[in-house]
Amino acid sequence: MAFFERIEIRALSERLLALAAGQGILLTSHVGRELDEMLKSIGGVQPMGLGARRQLTARGREFLIKKLAETEGEQRWSGEALLAELAGHLPTSINSATLSGIWLKDCKATLSPSQLARAEALGVRVFSDEVIRLRSDVSLSLLWKDGRRYCADESLNVLGEIVLPERALTKLQSIEWQDQQIVTVGNKGAFVDYPLQQGELLLYVPGRNTVLAKQVLPLLPAAISWAHFGDLDQRGLDIAAGLAAAVERPLALWLPENLIEYAHHYARPLLRHLEGQKSRRGKIPWRLASVQSNSVFTESLAQLITNKMWLEQEVLISARRWKSWPISETQI
Repeated sequence: MAFFERIEIRALSERLLALAAGQGILLTSHVGRELDEMLKSIGGVQPMGLGARRQLTARGREFLIKKLAETEGEQRWSGEALLAELAGHLPTSINSATLSGIWLKDCKATLSPSQLARAEALGVRVFSDEVIRLRSDVSLSLLWKDGRRYCADESLNVLGEIVLPERALTKLQSIEWQDQQIVTVGNKGAFVDYPLQQGELLLYVPGRNTVLAKQVLPLLPAAISWAHFGDLDQRGLDIAAGLAAAVERPLALWLPENLIEYAHHYARPLLRHLEGQKSRRGKIPWRLASVQSNSVFTESLAQLITNKMWLEQEVLISARRWKSWPISETQI
């Protein structure tokens, strides 16, 4: 069998050809290394940045198109042809891994923007099927677009939280909750162990994955204040700022009133040496060389910046008095 008649080589070639500008994929599997070596021999592939991902050069694209056409057969399996054939039979909502498996023969492959647009054109909405978790001691109800209303109080009392699937959010009109403070929390440990106070609603926002939070926050009453509780480092500030901009809310951080004490006892170096290695790993540097100290928050932040330190959020959950600290753009 010729090299490009092999189904796995053709499928991987189609994935490379489907990549949008600036995208790359790993060619580290046995089949991937075979294709990588062939493409390297004709200058048809190039690395993406400093990683192991690859993308086609113009020469590589022409080469693959030509080779796939030369070995085209009437009975050849084709993800593109199969997708067109299944267009009327695919569910209107589908998991991204399922579609990748059907289309690209690899459930772990990432669908490109052009492929997602193609699916949308066929009437198929692609989901990652993640969930967002909420905690509150205050009554909470979900109002659906079809007029139904679900009171989540029993779930909150019995389970301690409620979980909203990504697909359910498309049918949700609003979240009825009336009290004082909405808090998004960046790490799981901090979310489950935070000493929940009366009048607070917590949303778990895992790290930089703010996709579902950006859908849920607009469903809550805009008059209720919001603040983000995450690691006190540059990336944590960036996550909070990005979330605030996306939902058009004033940027604020949710931190203990005695933050300076935690900064004194728990601050950690931005960079750390790995045992037995010369290299260092850690957090990205602060973008500000200093900050004007005029509050407990800015005093703590100034201390961290000056000493090139950071503070992880989990150590803060022992605090009992918390406050929303408004942040201006000049402070981050």
